[in-house]
Amino acid sequence: MDVNLQADQKKNKDGNGEESSEDSKPSKVSNKHYWWGGLFLLFGLYILGSYVSSGPSIDNEEAGSLGPPIALVLIGVGGYFLFFGRQFFAKESETVEYFEAIAMAVGIALTVRAFIVEPFKIPSGSMIPTLLVGDYLFVSKSAYGFRLPFTQSRVLMGNGPDRGDVAVFEYPRDPDKDYIKRIVGLPGDRIVYRSKRLYINGKPIEYQAMGSYEYLTVQGMAKNVALFTEKLENAPHPILVQSDYFMDGYTDQLVPKDHYFVMGDNRDNSNDSRAWGFVPSHRLVGKALRIFWSWDNHTQGMFDGVRWDRLWTPVE
Repeated sequence: MDVNLQADQKKNKDGNGEESSEDSKPSKVSNKHYWWGGLFLLFGLYILGSYVSSGPSIDNEEAGSLGPPIALVLIGVGGYFLFFGRQFFAKESETVEYFEAIAMAVGIALTVRAFIVEPFKIPSGSMIPTLLVGDYLFVSKSAYGFRLPFTQSRVLMGNGPDRGDVAVFEYPRDPDKDYIKRIVGLPGDRIVYRSKRLYINGKPIEYQAMGSYEYLTVQGMAKNVALFTEKLENAPHPILVQSDYFMDGYTDQLVPKDHYFVMGDNRDNSNDSRAWGFVPSHRLVGKALRIFWSWDNHTQGMFDGVRWDRLWTPVE
């Protein structure tokens, strides 16, 4: 009798003796709007927080940033999904499937770019000969920790950059621009640059003449300069000095706490800390890792411009 009663109860659920699997789907599918809404909201707040914590532009006050509009759109979409998205995700349609696939792919790409590795193109000759115009390289976004949104604090930073690192950072006078230079001064260091020589804490940095070096500027003009090898923390790297350049670039500065002094390897053709000061730690973007592509814009052929010997070489 108990068996018959259980069978009757089961039949009453769907009218034909079979419990429809569709009954369990709406509760599962309808919860997707919470997931997607929260994800969009989180990304929007992160982008907005990063923009707020970067501060205003000084060099270019009229320059606009796409960060706030994109962040507001993401926050708006996230809020819509949270409160009104149940019906959209309850539909089993190709539109929903395409949306989920595209959003997931874009989300993964943005996550990798924001927290793991980001490509960067060298637009100027300030780091020649270490980096050439047209080099494309990977930058480790986790090397110096992460900036907390809406703050100027970093977490998981460890000991921070090492002297000699080639680092990407937000240009302090215009945070919408990313610069790449070599870190030569750490917090507490006294940096002196005089007569084309670098001194750290009163000691001259060892360097050795390596002959001459010729390169083309972005405008296509040939330059012939002196090539030296300079040692920072016993790690040699090349630098260029233009002996006939009358500007010395003299500086004598004490690096404040949580700040860094940066210079380009092309010493007489670099807009760096000698001109505008220090890089705060919260403006660090990441450490340059490897060159994954290199293209010489001065060549005409389709493949003549590829610098094959530079592909996948480490940045040192």
